[in-house]
Amino acid sequence: MENSREAKLLEEFGLTELDPSELPIDHYFIKRRIIFSARTKEELRSALTTSEYYVLTGIMPSHDRIHLGTMAVVEAVKCFASKAEFTVLLVADLESLSTRNVGLEEGRRIALENHIPTYLALGIDPEETIFYFQSDNIDVHRIAADAAREITLSEFRAVYGNAEPSRIVSSLYQIGDVLFPQLVCDVPGVIPVGLDQDPHLRLARDYVRRTPYFQFKPIIGAYIRDVPSLRGEGKMSKSDPYSAIFIPEDDAQELRRKVFKAFSGGREPIEVHRRLGANLEVDVPYQILRFLMRDDSELSRIEEEYGSGRMLSGEIKEYLFNYLADMMRDLKERIDQYRDLVKRGGVRFVRNSRELRDEIASIS
Repeated sequence: MENSREAKLLEEFGLTELDPSELPIDHYFIKRRIIFSARTKEELRSALTTSEYYVLTGIMPSHDRIHLGTMAVVEAVKCFASKAEFTVLLVADLESLSTRNVGLEEGRRIALENHIPTYLALGIDPEETIFYFQSDNIDVHRIAADAAREITLSEFRAVYGNAEPSRIVSSLYQIGDVLFPQLVCDVPGVIPVGLDQDPHLRLARDYVRRTPYFQFKPIIGAYIRDVPSLRGEGKMSKSDPYSAIFIPEDDAQELRRKVFKAFSGGREPIEVHRRLGANLEVDVPYQILRFLMRDDSELSRIEEEYGSGRMLSGEIKEYLFNYLADMMRDLKERIDQYRDLVKRGGVRFVRNSRELRDEIASIS
């Protein structure tokens, strides 16, 4: 187990780690155990074997840029989208209003000008993906209203620790979102999220078992390891800009400053590092490379060089900075291209289940 917090959560939630051999899919997130658990393994394996599922994730338009932690979710979506019947990306503008105090017009601007172009630049296929805004989708509201009837106040408190109206509203819309595609497609949904989201998905699964009004399939949580904070504690967060690397990072000097301040697993003095090598489990630059690099042989070379002490902390940070700088230049150009595509109406937006059915038919 790579992270004691994750081990504790797995035990608390009654989950176990996935072995890469358990899933019939070839992706470096699976091989490196970045996608490392599921609720449930059996349901996820069955969905991947039959390709009878949709994959869904949400965009929270509360900040102009996403960070590497969100990029990891996008990569997990791409992993599962390769076998899925279709992919859904929702803009959680109502959640952003209720929990982040971002108005609907501002949330729409952020999503259309920044987030959706960024997701597309990261490899989400606009031809195979369907988008919607929560505030536009009446059928999400219908499911949320039914969930409000079935879920008790004590259950909300058990999941969220409190029962503030904003959290209740947010939770109900999340349930509506993950189940909305099933109004027209009788297959389960695969939802890639961090492990800390498991209680929310359990709440949705409990609702599925209870509601007499809808006939839903279970949703399947596919759990992703957290991209570590640059500080070395917890995960990257947009609420703490110095803990995160954003996409894009326009200022090369600021990017370099962030990378070289990242928590290191290198040892001091150099003589000790040369003898013992770096502690790769806590070294943030190495861990970030595990999420970003597709080249297994190059990552293995860095692991061997740095883990043995032949590569120094400053050298892996220089490597990561150059890797990120090249990535940011490429992404910035691609984001601009996809921003133009979104402006021209080149992505699929729906407002209800009828429109969703039409778009799925056109994809098929």
